Amino acid sequence: MRWKTSGRQRLSAARWRGAGLGPVLAGTAIRRLSQDCVAVACEPGSAGGRELTEAEHREAAVKLGRVWERLGFEPFQQGLLILDCHLQRTQDFLAERQEEFSALRRAWQEKHRP
Repeated sequence: MRWKTSGRQRLSAARWRGAGLGPVLAGTAIRRLSQDCVAVACEPGSAGGRELTEAEHREAAVKLGRVWERLGFEPFQQGLLILDCHLQRTQDFLAERQEEFSALRRAWQEKHRP
């Protein structure tokens, strides 16, 4: 069963932060957009729009780097992470994140069932 929604959906960042939704959505986007790509690169950093000290920025980059590693990204150089799109391991990581999303969706549906 596929989950479909109509229109645009909005999520409260504070309410969903730490629930594991970020890696799932990022993994889904990467899988769909990287069909003809050899690799995907990213540089973890905070996109929250807050002013951060240098130490806070480094801490956020480390935490986000761990999230990206759950998708199969590996350290490359100078804080850059690389994902090899053709490795089976990459596809396995992305499939695992999709399974996590399905579990989150089922739990949410159970909680909000009339």
